[in-house]
Amino acid sequence: MSNSKTTPVMFEVNGESVLTSLKKGEKLPRYAILTVRDPLGFAGDAADGIAAHMEDVEDVTRNPMYTILSGKYKGTDMTICSSGSAGPEREIALLDLVMYAGVDTFLHLGTSGVHREEIEVGDMIISSGAVRDEGLTGEYVKKTYPAIANYELLLSLIEAAQTLNGRYHVGITRSNDSVYVGQGRPVLGYIQHPEDGVVDYWKQAGILNAERETAATLVLSSLFNCRGGSINSACNNTTSQEVKPGQGIDVMIETALTGLWLLSQKDTDKERANTPYWTPALRAQSEL
Repeated sequence: MSNSKTTPVMFEVNGESVLTSLKKGEKLPRYAILTVRDPLGFAGDAADGIAAHMEDVEDVTRNPMYTILSGKYKGTDMTICSSGSAGPEREIALLDLVMYAGVDTFLHLGTSGVHREEIEVGDMIISSGAVRDEGLTGEYVKKTYPAIANYELLLSLIEAAQTLNGRYHVGITRSNDSVYVGQGRPVLGYIQHPEDGVVDYWKQAGILNAERETAATLVLSSLFNCRGGSINSACNNTTSQEVKPGQGIDVMIETALTGLWLLSQKDTDKERANTPYWTPALRAQSEL
């Protein structure tokens, strides 16, 4: 329990978050895509780019830090939120959506770099878990706490990728803070050990990709009894030295939206069976 004498006030005025402009008690769709205003993936605001694939889209808030929209995909209500990159921006978006708007399912959608020969630029990487090599999550819980994807959301994303015939890979993502030295890129000739070997180190450990938001999404979702997942498009490859902004983005968006729609069907199966966990047997029962 917090001590009111030493706890800083929340960034809130008259029941409204100053940072996200969400209002206390506001109800938004439980299924949310959290994305980044990222020129490696989008020409404009990423929230608008995703919303172009949806119907009945409405603005919830737009301010200098966040764009939050609501809309439908195949009849399922969803929330879209874009922000700046990395864990600190993700923390505010995710937790404000939890505290102010009752959202409980979060799918990160973004771009990432890859170091593996078998992953082509434009391929999708669906994260089963993440290396917590960033700073934000360590302020919430010890680094021994795992960053893992919710299994129902993970299965739904894989099923969506298979249905859409997209090129995809499933495995562990590394989340860190620095995009230059921290990901093995010298700056004006400057790089120190161990960052000079960071690519080979994580490549040998089987890590598929590197980016900055997945760990925060997974850890915060787990801590606050929500479901978290992540899907990224490979925008560059260290081995081939390719950089292709926007490659594979449309397929990834459709996969993400379809994945959340499939998850909503799983949730319906669970409600009918009055059980908290989904298995394929529930789908079979609902089709009888």
